[in-house]
Amino acid sequence: MGVIYLIRHGETEWNSQGRIQGHTDIGLSEIGRSQAVSTAKRLENIKFDAAYSSDLTRTKDTAKVILGNSSTPLQATETLREYHKGVFEGLTVEEYSQKYPDLYEASLVNDLDFSPTDGESARQVNDRMAKFSDEIKSKHDSDTVLVVGHGGALRCLVTNLLSLPPEFIFKLVTNNCSITVIHTYPDNTVLHLYNDSSHIKKDN
Repeated sequence: MGVIYLIRHGETEWNSQGRIQGHTDIGLSEIGRSQAVSTAKRLENIKFDAAYSSDLTRTKDTAKVILGNSSTPLQATETLREYHKGVFEGLTVEEYSQKYPDLYEASLVNDLDFSPTDGESARQVNDRMAKFSDEIKSKHDSDTVLVVGHGGALRCLVTNLLSLPPEFIFKLVTNNCSITVIHTYPDNTVLHLYNDSSHIKKDN
């Protein structure tokens, strides 16, 4: 049996401002770093055999705080990046609804194939996460693995790990530094915990 711990990165200033980040490389805020420390305390007794994060600063830094002095190397990969949000990046919902009204209206529908100009669709991200899901299950079938990523991409990863239809991503939410735990077996995967951020509410 393998165990996968999925963690969303800590809060950034853009998160607190409601700005769309996507592929824009924004670092953790003071609150986000504090959230990562709280998560590290929650997981301090877990020995990770492997650790992955996206290659963006907010995820790498969250992962490094969680790993602490562990000898487990962090493998940062573009595959785990958030949706590329194209022209929406850097803007709040109010700002892009005014600047790109047609795209805003289209974004309100749960459409797997919608993408903002120069951005990615949910289906494209889901396909990207499907490949990572297959890889992590085959390479770490009996390991305990840390994966630190982004809200939208992690929702896609969860649906793939659990063999759910891609439309299921629209029914999930992932909070900053929340913990999701999935156990993997040769013929099945089982969700044991989802979006648990009780350690954040207590400490922050």
